[in-house]
Amino acid sequence: MILLMFLTIIIAFAGVGVHGYLKGVMAQPYDSEKMMLNYERIGNGPKKMILLHGLTGSLKYWKAGLGELPDYSSYSLLLVDLLGFGDSPKPNSKYDLKEHLGAIEKVIKQEGFDDGDVMVVGHSLGSILAIGLVGEHPDWFQHLAIIGLPSYSGKEAIKTKLGKASLFDGVSVDSRYKFVCFFHPLYMTEWFRPNNIPKDIFRDAGKHTWVSYYRTLDNVIIDTDLRELASRIKDKKILLIHGENDAAAPIENVEVLLPIFTNSKFERLTNADHHVYLASPAKVWALINDFEKVH
Repeated sequence: MILLMFLTIIIAFAGVGVHGYLKGVMAQPYDSEKMMLNYERIGNGPKKMILLHGLTGSLKYWKAGLGELPDYSSYSLLLVDLLGFGDSPKPNSKYDLKEHLGAIEKVIKQEGFDDGDVMVVGHSLGSILAIGLVGEHPDWFQHLAIIGLPSYSGKEAIKTKLGKASLFDGVSVDSRYKFVCFFHPLYMTEWFRPNNIPKDIFRDAGKHTWVSYYRTLDNVIIDTDLRELASRIKDKKILLIHGENDAAAPIENVEVLLPIFTNSKFERLTNADHHVYLASPAKVWALINDFEKVH
């Protein structure tokens, strides 16, 4: 009887894994003409801001703290689910920097956020994409703010830095977790939710496929030459916000990049981890608001 129960569990576990694998590889190829990212436009104020979430995230990441945004009614906000995440399409595709940027650009142009008086804010993966957007279209944006920028010299560098990271943060930057993506229904439950991640954000973290996660991680976070990317916007007004206790994106790696930026402000936050926005949205928005006023 015990053996039968054990075999049943193994078969069920394997079935979930196979389904997760096939869901990624059997998805349709990416069609940039027909596939549009999921997004929300909030507000009709004169100040335009684009918000880009991190790996495994969704636009709900930002909605959790929008109530703390100073002078909220003066903003027009564009919240985007990145390609392969949240409620956006999840094709079997490259998920490289060019593809991600192209999908975001399509939304930006459709909503008129390309008029030159726009700020783009990105967290983690979204911070790399924010830099890429401004580098490709400097005339679209006035300035940008990036939070928790992940900078690594390769896969081995990631492996040596994740001893203190939670499973949720580990999934955000470590390709060894690609197999975990096969088993979303088994571990994306309340038992595994970190205390600092709200329920709705945690649920959305399970909406990606292993293809969208793994290829984005490798092709954008790991393989992007951040020095070269940063050099494209070196004179742009940029605010960098980083937690001192960020185990997923160590602060010392970002500090090495700081000399590249000639018109930047670096905010080093004590007792803050990778999810400083979720923990202290009022603090983050205050820093961004002050930065906007000065610049």
